[in-house]
Amino acid sequence: MKSLLCILVVSLSFHNCKTEKRTLLDKFLESAAFLSLIDGYLWVNVCPPKNATLTQGIHTITLNEGEEYWFDVNTDSTPLNDYLILYKIGIVESSGQTLSVGNPSTCILNGQIFNPYKIKAEGRNPEGYENGFNIYIVSFRGSLVGIKSKSGLGEIQIKVP
Repeated sequence: MKSLLCILVVSLSFHNCKTEKRTLLDKFLESAAFLSLIDGYLWVNVCPPKNATLTQGIHTITLNEGEEYWFDVNTDSTPLNDYLILYKIGIVESSGQTLSVGNPSTCILNGQIFNPYKIKAEGRNPEGYENGFNIYIVSFRGSLVGIKSKSGLGEIQIKVP
């Protein structure tokens, strides 16, 4: 769909109805500017598919090396911040397993023509340690939390308040 849109925009800008003489460079720059403008308005969900919606309590999942698990929460507990919907999520990995956790600020981002990318389950560091769980303060405002097993395999526990 994006390729079709790009072809349409480029062809329309090269075959316009203006009678003035323009160079090929002028036409190219006009097309590039128009594509850049369109790119700013292409809102696309770049989050991966959700694996689950977790309720309050402790949940156990199994991840092999390289696998990711994406989730949101449905809990009655009060968030730390009502506007950002911040929760303290506890995560503990199996012995010998290394995890990375990601929580992008939002799944809906621009830049699908000039800067396409996919959200990754990495970049978050634990905020502390409580009752055997690494604590991550994460936002569920238009976003998901992702866990990736970077090395090792085994069971992971996720504590939802």
